[in-house]
Amino acid sequence: MKILITGGRGGIAYLTASKLSKLGHKIYLCTHTSKQLETLKKKIKKEQLNIVPYKLDITNKDDLQLLDKLDYDIVWAHAGIGNGGTLLAMEVDVLRENYETNIFGTMEVVRKAYLNFKQQKKKGKIFVTSSLAGMLPLPYLSCYTSSKAALSMLCFTLKKELKESGTNITISLIEPGAYKTGFNEVMIENKEKFLKTKNIFYNDRKKITQSQKKLFNLIENKNIDKLVNKIIKEMTKENPKFKIRSPFIQALFTKLYYLFYR
Repeated sequence: MKILITGGRGGIAYLTASKLSKLGHKIYLCTHTSKQLETLKKKIKKEQLNIVPYKLDITNKDDLQLLDKLDYDIVWAHAGIGNGGTLLAMEVDVLRENYETNIFGTMEVVRKAYLNFKQQKKKGKIFVTSSLAGMLPLPYLSCYTSSKAALSMLCFTLKKELKESGTNITISLIEPGAYKTGFNEVMIENKEKFLKTKNIFYNDRKKITQSQKKLFNLIENKNIDKLVNKIIKEMTKENPKFKIRSPFIQALFTKLYYLFYR
């Protein structure tokens, strides 16, 4: 199979791409900037993988034309960003940036993939990465979590629309919990740049950061392989599941919280 993956410079996406490549699949692995692309090329060459890297900023219309040029059977819209901070302190542009990438850019990838599959009369598969965090009201991370909540709902709706249209194109929603990939740490740290000195949270910023780090150090799962293998299993199936959630304990906790404490 030929698989196009966005947001693939590292972490879950890169590990999945690497394993899929070793299984004999051709991978188009996309990353956000030209600098990241150069690093990715060196990494792929060193590991001798059957991966073709590209620069693809999913908020850039010119970059998005790549989806019209390549031939693929599966598209995985994994690219995303996480701006931390409190809604009472951040400028609306910080919120908008998160939404532009995590919602609008992602859905543009999905739309283009669908149109290409339909035009080529392919039984294509679309995978979208959201997050279990989209079901939780995490203080100082609402910019990120709210964007993922919206993305998950869009995918739930899209699943129904695809079913009613009678198409053989499938959509699968990947909702990982907290994994130790470095992403959460960046999101925790970057909130401080959005805090203004006059804001009520400014003096407590260090205490808030320490508290967040303690929480994530406690709950982050270090075994990414289990999630990677689960994604690969679904990608290589004829009819993949719609919801892919992992790790199980975090998924269960999130579901119980959503049902009883919202």
